[in-house]
Amino acid sequence: MKSKNSSFAAFALFAATIVLAAGGSAVHAGGVALDAAGNLFVAERSSVSKFTTDGTKSTLPAGLKNPLGLTFDAKGNLFVSDIETDSIYKFAPDGKKSTFAPGIHSFGMACDSSGNLFVSHENSIFKFTPAGKKSTFVSGLGNAIDLAFDEAGNLFVVEQAIVGNAKGRSILKFSPDGTKSTFASGLDNPSDVATDKGGNFYVTDVTAPDASTHAILKFSPDGTKSTFTSAAGAARGSGLAVDSSGNVYLASEHAILKFDPSGTPSTFASDWISPDKQWEYRCAEGQWPEIVKAGTNERVLNLLEDQSAPHAGDAEVLWAPDSKRFAFNYSPPHRPHSSYDTIALYQLRGDKWVKSHLPVDKASERAQLVQLAGAHFPKNAVPRGAEPIRDILKVRGWIDASSATLYAYSRWEGGGSHDTKAAFVFTLKFDAEGNSKIVKTERVPDKEIED
Repeated sequence: MKSKNSSFAAFALFAATIVLAAGGSAVHAGGVALDAAGNLFVAERSSVSKFTTDGTKSTLPAGLKNPLGLTFDAKGNLFVSDIETDSIYKFAPDGKKSTFAPGIHSFGMACDSSGNLFVSHENSIFKFTPAGKKSTFVSGLGNAIDLAFDEAGNLFVVEQAIVGNAKGRSILKFSPDGTKSTFASGLDNPSDVATDKGGNFYVTDVTAPDASTHAILKFSPDGTKSTFTSAAGAARGSGLAVDSSGNVYLASEHAILKFDPSGTPSTFASDWISPDKQWEYRCAEGQWPEIVKAGTNERVLNLLEDQSAPHAGDAEVLWAPDSKRFAFNYSPPHRPHSSYDTIALYQLRGDKWVKSHLPVDKASERAQLVQLAGAHFPKNAVPRGAEPIRDILKVRGWIDASSATLYAYSRWEGGGSHDTKAAFVFTLKFDAEGNSKIVKTERVPDKEIED
């Protein structure tokens, strides 16, 4: 999505102050936004992250749960669509947060040059004035997803309706006076969109029957179609952006890819690469997790040797900010019809990665939460004679270089009409030797427990 002619002053989100250069326009789509200085903002998990032009990452503590869409208006207000709370939040340039539009489950947002916010919601697009007055811009669409404005004020809409059994997904175009036309049709599965300052339109689409590869298509202002790049990868994008130099950014599950104006790809930022860019997590064929020296095939740690996990496709590595520790979330072998996720912790000593002490022992399999909660766990929470059918332990993130947040969840099949479940959030503190200690425990209210 695109906010046209966005000029910014100092923009602060709570304790984080971000200085944005004035002038220029920010062109972006989905969960990605570029400011006039070229800094990239990305919706991630329960927060919004900022990447400077050299890839340095910081997190904006905005009190969000599941942000999806981002856009700025011309006055530097940031709008964030949070699909878990079904709300659009507004962050003023001074960082003040307010609920701009409640009850909106939006997958796409865009601001026009007058500061009006356009929002896709199911089969409609709503328009909100800067004062928050809502009206229906268009209805009766076939699953509207992402939105983008071009420099001329035309609104482009990804419509993911399917016509019969053939490819029928389209890009719709609404001129400034509201006239509707079909800009592109016959697409397979378009999702993220963006426009550049020359009026060119970009959209991601799948290029294989099994959706194993994606491309970025480019349409000139007159609708001429070409393939900008076929190297978008297997992961489905979560946002597209074009900077003032014509570089295209694509955010996916674990990385942000950067394509120069010729379509040549590079990795701009990746969760799988350590913050100091010295180490990289890889998982070949979804089942061979390892740590290598970044940019090489030199393996320094085989995670399978320690974890005995035959399949690690859903595993992830979370790096500490100083790149001296990482958490490995994975699912080891477990009995059928149950879920069991656990963790491993590693610390860098010299040039070798060594395993750190775990806050649970291996004997706690499928009873990790019970062991961790200890005295905080209510005695009546576990049905007598019951065995957990779900036992989840995950590191959620790093607070700082020596502190991490740990989430533990269990569910038991009870004898009554309802299963019993419980969840805790723990704060782990690490010493210089890599030993961890729980310094804070908080029980998650039943209504907020993730299932």
